[in-house]
Amino acid sequence: MQRFAGKAALVTGSASGIGRATALRLAAEGARVACADLDLAGANATAEAIRGDGGTATALACDVAD
Repeated sequence: MQRFAGKAALVTGSASGIGRATALRLAAEGARVACADLDLAGANATAEAIRGDGGTATALACDVAD
């Protein structure tokens, strides 16, 4: 299903856990995903997983508490 084809999503906390699962699911449903997390290496790993499955993603270092 491509419910989010042509849409962009910003997912905070995407390095692990619920944030990672959300980013992967949105990408699987067609969204371009910005993976944001304080842990840039983890966010990059999520973005790489999305790109490896043919999706579009980028990783961003982000502290939402700041």
